[in-house]
Amino acid sequence: PGYAEYEDTNDYIANKGADIFGEECCFGMNIWEMYSEIWSARNDPSVKILVYEALVADGPAYLNHLPMIAEFLGIDDADEALYSKVAFLISRDQMVKHVDAFDDHFITEKGRELGRALRVMEPAAKVRSIDGKKKDTVLTEKTIEWMEDRWLERMTPLTGHASYDEFAAAIADLSATEEEVEVVEQGVRKSILRRRSSVTLGKMPS
Repeated sequence: PGYAEYEDTNDYIANKGADIFGEECCFGMNIWEMYSEIWSARNDPSVKILVYEALVADGPAYLNHLPMIAEFLGIDDADEALYSKVAFLISRDQMVKHVDAFDDHFITEKGRELGRALRVMEPAAKVRSIDGKKKDTVLTEKTIEWMEDRWLERMTPLTGHASYDEFAAAIADLSATEEEVEVVEQGVRKSILRRRSSVTLGKMPS
């Protein structure tokens, strides 16, 4: 309810966009405030921020991300076998078989138990088979312009990034590693350290 009645993303933005992307959409905040919170916590050592698009692009093995997550969690004995097991367990096929583990029921239970939530969120499946997935919506020029205008209005003054792509690339760069590569400059071969990020502006989906 609140989403299913709309034909596609464009229809939703046209009719409901001002709510979820404007003022209060859920839990007393909106998406821009969520992004702002992420940006403010980017250097907090107790918080690990990952870029969703980079994580998806890293599948199905996730070897750019799983070692990073293991290190953050303090798992010192993580190895290839553990990474392979985790990658298998979070595959779509396995998640579809255990869909009730990915429906946010914990949030619902705690919301009811503590009685402090503005709205108790009902559990809802977060994964489905490819066969049941609707065809991706192509965003119209009007929708894209509306979203870009909201970004420039709400996010650029806070982060300095002119687009979500710039924001995501900057977040990913916080977890960048350094790798030694050989280059040839003016006929001379030498080794240099190069930062390796999980996603760059050039890698962001169009």
